[in-house]
Amino acid sequence: MYPTPQQEQQMLLHCAHARYVWNPAVEQHSHWYRGRKAAPGFAGQCRQLTEARRDNEWLGSGNADVQHKR
Repeated sequence: MYPTPQQEQQMLLHCAHARYVWNPAVEQHSHWYRGRKAAPGFAGQCRQLTEARRDNEWLGSGNADVQHKR
């Protein structure tokens, strides 16, 4: 793959958005232990992402499909 500089920047932005939503999702699940309420499932995390995209212009400007992938 030989992306143009503009394509490379877009791919890096996609990666940044994906990391931004992946890390909190992993953290939610890593803090679970027996007796504690379960972390949000996929639907709950989708709702959180929708809210985060609405409240954060940088995240909201990104591709929702990239951000939803697990």
